[in-house]
Amino acid sequence: MKLEGKVAIVTGGGAGIGEAICHRLADEGARVAALDISLPTAQQVIKAIGDGLAAEVDVSDSAAVDAAFACVERNLGPVDILVNNAGAVGLDHVRRVSPRLERQRAEMAAGKVETPLDALVRLSDEEWRQLMAVHLDGTFYCTRAAVRSMAARGTGVIVNMASICGIEGCTRRSHVPVRMVGIVSSRIAPAIAGTRINSPAATAGAHRRAAEIGAIDGMPRAAGSEAARMVTKLRP
Repeated sequence: MKLEGKVAIVTGGGAGIGEAICHRLADEGARVAALDISLPTAQQVIKAIGDGLAAEVDVSDSAAVDAAFACVERNLGPVDILVNNAGAVGLDHVRRVSPRLERQRAEMAAGKVETPLDALVRLSDEEWRQLMAVHLDGTFYCTRAAVRSMAARGTGVIVNMASICGIEGCTRRSHVPVRMVGIVSSRIAPAIAGTRINSPAATAGAHRRAAEIGAIDGMPRAAGSEAARMVTKLRP
């Protein structure tokens, strides 16, 4: 097994792509910790895997993140792999925009779109801050916690899940590009001191892998297994 003896943390590991990544990492031999804001779903994933650790954590809370990583290290060992997969969708925002989107589609079929989405102007300050906190703060807090352990041992892999919206934009989710650009643009920071990932020889391959992962963004849950396959390619 490629990841035999490795310890992996997957945030947002209780469902969807995160769940699929947990299963794939376990299949490759890793001991997996599924971190999720919903403890029951994380527990179900670990039960299905047969071994590992489930923990409830809000990644936007730095103290909770540090406590969760400490728990993982106590129970499973030092972290070798981190997958920053946790995200928030802003359900209230989606509920507001979706009916307008359906009207737009009907109008488009009739030949003229008149209904504005108002996706940006209807997003509240509270919703904006929550989404930024989960995606940007959460990615930073988890990465920082992982690097504290990885740097001392000179090994480790961190994978930040983002979205094609960070490159191309998303019309009905105006907040998504900002969140994803933040994740995509900050991904090189932990590797600022030359590693096998950011070496000139690895750059082309890394871009190809990123493009392959990005190509499945927005697809149904079945795409999770493909994302998981790509994540395991970046093994320690």
